[in-house]
Amino acid sequence: MRRLSAEAIVLDVVDLQERDRVVTFLTGEWGRKRGVARGARAKYSRFAGQLQPLSKVAVRWFEQEGRELVRIESLELVHPCRALLEDLDGILLASCLAEHLVCFAQENEESEALYRLLDGTLAWLEQGVDRDLAARYFEVWVLRLSGIFPPPRECPVCGRALAAAGGAALQRRSEEIRCRDCAPEDEAGVSPAAIRFLLRTARETPPSMTDEALVPAVLREVERVCARVRTAFLHQELRSYEVLEATRRRERELAREVAERPPE
Repeated sequence: MRRLSAEAIVLDVVDLQERDRVVTFLTGEWGRKRGVARGARAKYSRFAGQLQPLSKVAVRWFEQEGRELVRIESLELVHPCRALLEDLDGILLASCLAEHLVCFAQENEESEALYRLLDGTLAWLEQGVDRDLAARYFEVWVLRLSGIFPPPRECPVCGRALAAAGGAALQRRSEEIRCRDCAPEDEAGVSPAAIRFLLRTARETPPSMTDEALVPAVLREVERVCARVRTAFLHQELRSYEVLEATRRRERELAREVAERPPE
């Protein structure tokens, strides 16, 4: 048995039996870990108030070879995630950010880049960076760091620069973007503005991405592209994203019902 410690970000917390909880957390040094916080559900638990979603914590744990779960010795709150837990939209976004790392961060493997990405995204949100912009940047970079969605600089078939191609297309059931001349006609198009956004994420961070990058239509298109790439790779969509989309649809329906309601 060995005793380890690290700075971490809490990704998920689920109840275990009557008194315990299973905590999934992300570290830079040791990757994604899952551990039991014994007595965490008790009224006067030493973990009380520490297991907040996406909070930064200092955690110490014991792990034994052959055991799937580690045993959490202590967990101290370093910085809570205030920016996303004050309203429903923020809570849904927090769930999406966390589930990305649950799915893409490897267990027991160094994950410094993904940890810095999540930590930086949370810091930008705390500073007031547009949520939609920060979320799209985060999604793009999770896929990029996972090695499945490189910046779309050139068409992989003809080598033509995609930024100058006047539009491109994302291959169905693939993570590949081709120019329009090399893509089948029925493939989903990717506009020049979305291509420029994807290229900008390779050299800029959200605080410096303004003007065109904040156009809602561009952000929605980039979101759809990331969703297709993510689903093609995982063979399913993130549950948190499905909940977010269902909530958005319901909000649009309610807004339409209110707009169409005759005046009293």
